Amino acid sequence: MLRADDPQVHQTWLILAGGIALILSRASKAELETRFCAARQVYALVRARLEKRRLPKPEPTLLRDALHEIANLADPMTKEAGRECLARTVERMARKAGTGTPASTGPASLQSTGAPPSSHVAPSQVTQSAQAAPLPEPAPAAPPAEDHQATQIDLDLLFERSNKLRGTVAFARSTTFGQDS
Repeated sequence: MLRADDPQVHQTWLILAGGIALILSRASKAELETRFCAARQVYALVRARLEKRRLPKPEPTLLRDALHEIANLADPMTKEAGRECLARTVERMARKAGTGTPASTGPASLQSTGAPPSSHVAPSQVTQSAQAAPLPEPAPAAPPAEDHQATQIDLDLLFERSNKLRGTVAFARSTTFGQDS
């Protein structure tokens, strides 16, 4: 359950979920299936955990991949929330693993320094490197459509995405952190 001393942590996860939801709501079906696979998984996991009043616990590599997918589209608050959530997730994995961390999912593999993974990385070092490292910019996408072309979207799909976004926003507004219902 949520703890009374975690309101800032949960607010950060809600900001990240809202930003991802907004980006996913604007994506076409083809983009959702190809370009935003990790972002969709992270959003589903975060939303499900927050609705149960629990902390989201995505794998650091999945969260990192999702942040890469949305890096060019996310607003500054979402990017900052993503960095904070990634740092906390990496730190949680480091604590869970003790002093040694597996190279494939551990914090050392998430460092962007190009150095080989180390099995002796302190959680504070990992957190600092995850917070200090900016998200790399993905390769530029296709040029935007010309301004005179109207965006075409199926009304049912628009309705479905709008309802999901409204639900996320309503949940974020109605949540009282640290208090049991």
